Amino acid sequence: MKKISTLIFAIIFASIPTYAQDLSLDQILKNYYEVMGIDNLKDVSNMVMTGKSVNGGMETPFTIYNVRPDKYRLEVPIQGQLMLQVYNSGTGWMVAPWSGSLDAQDIPAEQLKSMKRQADMEGPLYNYKEKGNTVELIGKEDMEGSDVYKVKLTYPDGDNELYFIDSENFVILKVESTTNMRGQEVKSEMYFSDFKPEGNMLMAHSFQVKMGGQISQSVVIEAVKYNTEIDSGIFNKPEPKPVPEAK
Repeated sequence: MKKISTLIFAIIFASIPTYAQDLSLDQILKNYYEVMGIDNLKDVSNMVMTGKSVNGGMETPFTIYNVRPDKYRLEVPIQGQLMLQVYNSGTGWMVAPWSGSLDAQDIPAEQLKSMKRQADMEGPLYNYKEKGNTVELIGKEDMEGSDVYKVKLTYPDGDNELYFIDSENFVILKVESTTNMRGQEVKSEMYFSDFKPEGNMLMAHSFQVKMGGQISQSVVIEAVKYNTEIDSGIFNKPEPKPVPEAK
């Protein structure tokens, strides 16, 4: 099955026309959608990803649950406890064992908008107009030996992302993000590599996050499952644990 999927994507790459002139924004996005197989996500009701994060030399496993239309749950085991970040149709909560409490806490509004975007299975470039986003083609440049198109996406709240899309195979190689946190602009870079087929979709399996030009985190996706049985209750905020009565 994997060999068949790889062959399918090879055919797609070969079928994308090359142009002497630069492509328009619509042509670039169309090629990106086709190469990634994003249209096939319409048949996906949920997704479960497992992998590991490398930060400061330490490897930490994680599991992500993504359920339509807008549910997202991140689980990270920490010293026998689970760190949780959950977005559930407009609300969000988290459990942070290092805080000294295992009770679920509401996620701050500024962090909530980031989680809402993570819950978008197709990503902000797909059907961007329906999502209230605006997109513009900034230009074309060399990025570490690859010609890339620079596409700027702006969210309704003014946050923006700059996408660097390979001009030959139309995968996203980098995203520069600018978001407003407590009145200040925070910039970050995310690099994508190790693209592999997952079913009828193409997906990056390696990510690097840079802050201030330095790698702050590396992420590896190890397994992806579609349309599995997921208990919807895992997205509901649990009630606080009762305090034991003094004897």
